[in-house]
Amino acid sequence: MAPLHPIPALDDAARRWPKADALVFPHQQARRSFLSLKAEALALAGALKARGIAQGDHLALLAENRVEWPIVQLACAALGAVVVPLNTHYRRDDLAYALKQSDARALICSTAFRSNPYLENVTALRPALPHLAHVFTLEEDYPRLVAEARDFEPVSPNPDTPAALLYTSGTTGFPKGALLSHRAMMLVASNSAERLAVTAGDRWTSIIPLFHCAGCILNLLGCLSRGAAYVGVPGFDPETMFRIIESQRCTHLSGVPTSYLAMLDHPARKDYDLSSLKAGSCGGADCNPDVLRRCAEEFPMPGLAQVYGQTEGGTLFACPRHDDPFRWETAGLQLPGYDVRIADPQTLTPLEAGEIGEIQARGPMVMEGYYRNPEATAETIIDGGWLRSGDLGFLRADGRLVIAGGRLRDMIIRGGENIYPAEIENVLQQHEAVAEAAVFALPDDYYGEIVAAAVKLNGPASASALQAFCAARIARFKVPALIYMVERFPLTPSGKIRKVELREWARDKRMETLP
Repeated sequence: MAPLHPIPALDDAARRWPKADALVFPHQQARRSFLSLKAEALALAGALKARGIAQGDHLALLAENRVEWPIVQLACAALGAVVVPLNTHYRRDDLAYALKQSDARALICSTAFRSNPYLENVTALRPALPHLAHVFTLEEDYPRLVAEARDFEPVSPNPDTPAALLYTSGTTGFPKGALLSHRAMMLVASNSAERLAVTAGDRWTSIIPLFHCAGCILNLLGCLSRGAAYVGVPGFDPETMFRIIESQRCTHLSGVPTSYLAMLDHPARKDYDLSSLKAGSCGGADCNPDVLRRCAEEFPMPGLAQVYGQTEGGTLFACPRHDDPFRWETAGLQLPGYDVRIADPQTLTPLEAGEIGEIQARGPMVMEGYYRNPEATAETIIDGGWLRSGDLGFLRADGRLVIAGGRLRDMIIRGGENIYPAEIENVLQQHEAVAEAAVFALPDDYYGEIVAAAVKLNGPASASALQAFCAARIARFKVPALIYMVERFPLTPSGKIRKVELREWARDKRMETLP
């Protein structure tokens, strides 16, 4: 069985593959072998301990994807501290909330990233953050910290101790901090990597930020558990990804539907050799099976699989095997150690196979709870330890999970009829002129809600033509009453479409309707 704590996993990798690449960040021209990664992480842990950072303390990390990021994460594990990854888009208000609510005793940050002056913002906020004793920059302080030679012995690796406090990207109000154990993170990482056929010497790259659970758990710890290299990129750009995959001979790729679609349709894709790709993951309620199938065939990337999960569940609930024949239209079987069920969203009664309801999961990978938020924890983890995902789906008779309708809050109720946006989005995206589509609800005096869609086009199309296309394939009450044009979609930091913002754009007439 794979280690349930990252430090034994790092020890094992440094012993078995000492000179093999563990981290590669081409934009920094930086790489670390497993042996040098272990040495640097322990050196940093020792320096932090000397400055009073103790077991159980919370250490916040605010930085773009860079080679120091995973080293800080592993140093926290060696020290017994809880790493608090912060969203790189946070400005002063978000940052002040997260640093205060998390009880962060220290912060390690980049000085700035793009137009966001991290150090300047933190400096302005510090008088209101008396618990924040230390601020270290990666540009100036980090090199000095790791250069200090001192004896350091990692804490006893207890899998059940808190490892990370990850803030969910909530769409209303301030985000909630999900507290995860080492056991939860390592179980998801190792089992998912095994199903995606990650082996020693493989190279896994990802468009997902490291502050996201899929970045710091699935990708980083997945690589560590299997002896593979994590290949980091600072941000998503299709041609940059092609260049990195080709030059680094990446074997695995993780992304979201929007990133895969952008790469699939990019005219430069044919100019790059992507044949090293073997498998990968795509997460998101708006996964289009036809897009995944095309990526698998045309990149080629035969083992690409749809996966499903969320931060509160340690990243993934379900993941298909790389050779599962249903890996594009389903999220596969539940991971070992997880129970997954579908329940009626109102009564919470378990439903039969084929019935759409809320996806719920329980097991040791579920979060310990929302930090300092017992009310929200009680609403999310219900009797028997079941985690309410807020997502809609169903289980097939063979146990494979199908993501059927997106978020509960995105479900459209038109005149008493439940409508699942994902179904309509998949139909719209079958039209040759539609590059991407998002379906959402708009208020209506008669029906309560009506169906609206925003589309990004790659060819000429009229609203009536798209409505007729839908009407020939789905029930008429599901056909979008209004279709808007967009040049770009509002996205979360992990690349998912923000439908709340689309509703605001429609309300404020910031989108034009398709003629």
